[in-house]
Amino acid sequence: MTIFRRCGFLLVSCLLAACSIQSRQFGEDGVSAVGLTPGEWVALSKPGPSHKLLSSFAGDWDVAITFWSGPQASGEASSGKSRISWILGERFLQEQFTGNVGGEDYQGLGLMGYDNGSRAFKTVWVDSLNTALTTSSGRYQSDTSTFLFESQVYDPLVSGVKTIQSQVQVNSPNSYTFSMIDTSPEGKRFTSLEMRYRRISSEQ
Repeated sequence: MTIFRRCGFLLVSCLLAACSIQSRQFGEDGVSAVGLTPGEWVALSKPGPSHKLLSSFAGDWDVAITFWSGPQASGEASSGKSRISWILGERFLQEQFTGNVGGEDYQGLGLMGYDNGSRAFKTVWVDSLNTALTTSSGRYQSDTSTFLFESQVYDPLVSGVKTIQSQVQVNSPNSYTFSMIDTSPEGKRFTSLEMRYRRISSEQ
């Protein structure tokens, strides 16, 4: 592919993306793309104050993991390590996780960022123990220093889609806790996963 074809492809992609965005009408929790000036478009594409809320996550971490398979189950403990780094001009955080879960080696990759358009924090997660790509959307609760997320996932136990809630509680600049609230096939809500992060070092 020549440089001209690549540039043409990128230009067409950008125009299609712009048309797609202009056709959407964000509600009161989002930014309407209709009528934005070129300067406003540029501002919308750059990291802002909400991205700075994520800065404390960058670094290397020891992670203590507890997993519960059901409401009455005993917790199973394991451990792992996480490296979280800024990518793409500090627009997104990328997490590279390695550990052991249920006696199996475990690898995970995650992305987290803030969408200026929809005014929401977004995450994407994939790992080596399943084929699902999990996305979530959420908000920051400043009075408790907590990020609250919600995602829709397919549950093979009930052969359907269910809602999973999760949160990231910032305890200090050097520690935070990720927890996930699941629902059993009988409809009981319970904490299914807790991951306690302790900082090893900050991102250089």
